Amino acid sequence: MYFMNILYTIAPIFFIIAFGYFLTCRRVLSEEFISEANRFVFRFPLPFLIFIGIVKAGLKSTGWLPIVSVTVPAFIVVGIALTIAKVAGHTRGKLGSFVQSTFHGNVAYVGLAMLFYMLGEEGLEKGSLLAGTLILFNNALAIIILAMSSGGHRNPLRIAVSILTTPIIMATFAGIIFVLAGLSMPAPLMKSMEIVANISLPLALIIIGGSISPGMLRKTFRTSALATILKVFVLPGTALLFYRLFSPNIREAFPAMVLLATPTAITAYIMAREMDGDAEIASGAITLSTFVSPAVYLFWMMMLR
Repeated sequence: MYFMNILYTIAPIFFIIAFGYFLTCRRVLSEEFISEANRFVFRFPLPFLIFIGIVKAGLKSTGWLPIVSVTVPAFIVVGIALTIAKVAGHTRGKLGSFVQSTFHGNVAYVGLAMLFYMLGEEGLEKGSLLAGTLILFNNALAIIILAMSSGGHRNPLRIAVSILTTPIIMATFAGIIFVLAGLSMPAPLMKSMEIVANISLPLALIIIGGSISPGMLRKTFRTSALATILKVFVLPGTALLFYRLFSPNIREAFPAMVLLATPTAITAYIMAREMDGDAEIASGAITLSTFVSPAVYLFWMMMLR
């Protein structure tokens, strides 16, 4: 019964992703539409969603364990990935793209969608601040790794500034400031933001489906498979170990596990392309980790039972 409840909860999420893939394959949705829709969701509905979640929840959901559980495991996984890459003979851009694919998850699109559709508004309130923190951390670590592995052809400081000024990160900071300052949003404006925010998750899932590239996966299957194993099993598994060691209630790990078990982020492909990495490896990891996501979430939800 528990297994079926989990399946019924997560299945619609991946049906929507598959629907986006189908619409793109049938050319009902063009690449231009997917690109423009992604830009729109990234700039407005999704930042609104994160801002509202933080303002509603306040800072009550924070603590050292959630923050540690979503950041420290990344360093462990990076160490493992670097060892594998060295043994495999990966150099420069190939090494950087492989390593960042092992921790750089699709927190904003898949993670928040999973929390919302599994826990409702409570899920967003519990996960918004944690998601904003993880997005900032993932992007910063990915920049460092790609800059070091590519030989520094791009200015990492300039890229870091551009990441810090992205709408999602700015929405996270704005939400924290609102809470700390005790500010409140006028009700009509808050309601308007909520209406726009409601667009974000279903449209984001369609965008993910439309961005899947099986062709790239065929070229880089072995490397993509290794990256996927580290990303969706080792990374969340390490976080779960933290909770088993330091928390009396294992169910408290739920938001962190949902966010860490996400497939590799589309941003990983964009960063690899912009910072002289191997975009094919990033694309392959995104595609494979997205394909196996339903089974991955079933596995981890059963582990948290």
